[in-house]
Amino acid sequence: MAEPTPAIPKGSLILITGVTGHVASEITRQFLSRGYHVRGTVRDLARASWLTHLFHPYITSGQLTLCLVPDMTAPNAFSSAIKNVSAVAHVATIGLNPDPNQVIPPTVSAATSILRAAASEASVRRFVFTSSIVAATMLVPGNTTHVTQDSWNEAALDIAWAPPPYGPERAIPVYMASKVAAEREVWRFVRDERPGFVVNVVSPQVIWGERLNGECAAPSGRMIPDLWEGKGPATEFVPAGMSFCFAFLVNLEGLC
Repeated sequence: MAEPTPAIPKGSLILITGVTGHVASEITRQFLSRGYHVRGTVRDLARASWLTHLFHPYITSGQLTLCLVPDMTAPNAFSSAIKNVSAVAHVATIGLNPDPNQVIPPTVSAATSILRAAASEASVRRFVFTSSIVAATMLVPGNTTHVTQDSWNEAALDIAWAPPPYGPERAIPVYMASKVAAEREVWRFVRDERPGFVVNVVSPQVIWGERLNGECAAPSGRMIPDLWEGKGPATEFVPAGMSFCFAFLVNLEGLC
């Protein structure tokens, strides 16, 4: 059977945000192995040094380049990174913090910033936003919600924006709420701005796999090694009264 024709031809330039993260680094490897060029954004070049060793042949050939974006929430944060790219994979996220003010607005701002950058670059043909199943529904035992394109996890927003104090048990609901708010903004942008590229959202439940960065501390990156070594789940961020499965059922992809 003939191989399907890709929407973005091999050899095209792909922009991947948060390229040092658990998921984004694997996406980078997959694109490089398939003959694409990748430009990856990083917040700190020094912390990305492991990438230059891992992907040394691609760095040397120019197939992989790194672009410094220290603050992806800034209005013009991606003005340089977006130049001449054919597709964008927005994978980076703000990270874990129990204070919703430190996570939710910046996550939305980052999504808006890169969408506006993509809309200003005529070469962009595809845009993919990494969301999560928790943007649609709360993952708790007994939840029989039928998820549709109109499903939103309002409960996470209520928990996240409840009055302080912001204890560590609030971190996961805040992360969930940031995915709700950011994905809503993505679809609002599509509806109101009508960009000249196709937008897709990926909403995984959990992402397991090899850690390309052995020092990656993201929960999704350490789950399998911890289970193999007989360690329990990362309960320090599990909301009181909720199942510890929360630590497993979110994709904390941009924390490295």
